[in-house]
Amino acid sequence: MKSCRHVATIALLAGAVASPSLAADRLNVEIGGEITQYFGYANNDDITTGDFTGFDIKTDSGSVLTFGGDFTLDTGLQVGVEVGLDVQSSGDDQIDGSYLWLEDRFGRLEIGSNDNVAVLMHYAAPDVGIGINDSDLSDWIINPSTGDADSAFLSTYLYLGDDKATKVSYFTPRFEGFQLGVSYIPEFERDNNDQPARDLYGNGIAIGANYERTFGEVDVALAVGYVRAEKPDNSAASIKSAEGYSIGGNIGYAGFTFGASFADTQGNGSGGTDSAVSFDGRGYDVGVAYAFDAFQVSLSYYNGKVADSTAAGDSKHETVMVSGNYELGPGVNLLASVFRTNFKADTGVQNEGWAAITGITLSF
Repeated sequence: MKSCRHVATIALLAGAVASPSLAADRLNVEIGGEITQYFGYANNDDITTGDFTGFDIKTDSGSVLTFGGDFTLDTGLQVGVEVGLDVQSSGDDQIDGSYLWLEDRFGRLEIGSNDNVAVLMHYAAPDVGIGINDSDLSDWIINPSTGDADSAFLSTYLYLGDDKATKVSYFTPRFEGFQLGVSYIPEFERDNNDQPARDLYGNGIAIGANYERTFGEVDVALAVGYVRAEKPDNSAASIKSAEGYSIGGNIGYAGFTFGASFADTQGNGSGGTDSAVSFDGRGYDVGVAYAFDAFQVSLSYYNGKVADSTAAGDSKHETVMVSGNYELGPGVNLLASVFRTNFKADTGVQNEGWAAITGITLSF
């Protein structure tokens, strides 16, 4: 019964697919993914709760095994599925995301657990190493504040505690370089089929748009994003609706890529799936990368803050990073990053440190 119900749903979304289309070959699932292992040294200058200076081996938090596939019906409708399995996870949640998608000349529809369109369509400053925007910086340099990557404190990507909640997203076809996307998020809660109880952020809308075009030898990519969700019912007056906007872009010429982005976020983390108290912050990054033969190098900078996380005032974050990357062969890259980070919590606690990281990435 379950498989019949899924077939009926697909047919309905496709606009009454004709019966001969059901004779198409079944989907064949393939395995892919990306895994990055790091070895590095971090020096934490000001943490008094322990000695966090030394060598370590870590797995990139974005490392994932992907199971997915797609097939095309006789009508031309493409149907696919993708399930991501975290290589490393803390807690009970091993699934990185899972969604079904439908695509034809009218656009693409995604249903399930995946990032919202404002995140997926965003552009930020380039970095060819461990990443400076929404990366694993605080795995190496201890962050004494409660600010995190769900606000602009560490990232210009508009997560806002969405945490890959189940949603439906639609992307228009790209026309003259332009593409528009919209997501509806019933509730900012993950891996839960319970009916929304209005005790978390809900009725969320995300809008994303980008423009990609090549003019002669110049590549241009620009993006804007917006996310908003209603605050929980019966919440305190101090709880705000979640809201954020972002803008970013890249320009490429003669091997160089120049990029920057900015985000403004508002809200209370406890209203979503995040443990942070506040999302009220701003952040920006800027960077340049250069590619030659199998080598890439980059220089990037991030500056972010979030207000009233634990005490009155701003928690602040600054990072400057130099990175390099070398392609050993198809799907195999060596990388290295050297960076200095300064975290200052609104409580007055501060930590400044530097790290030198090497790694290898396998994509398949």
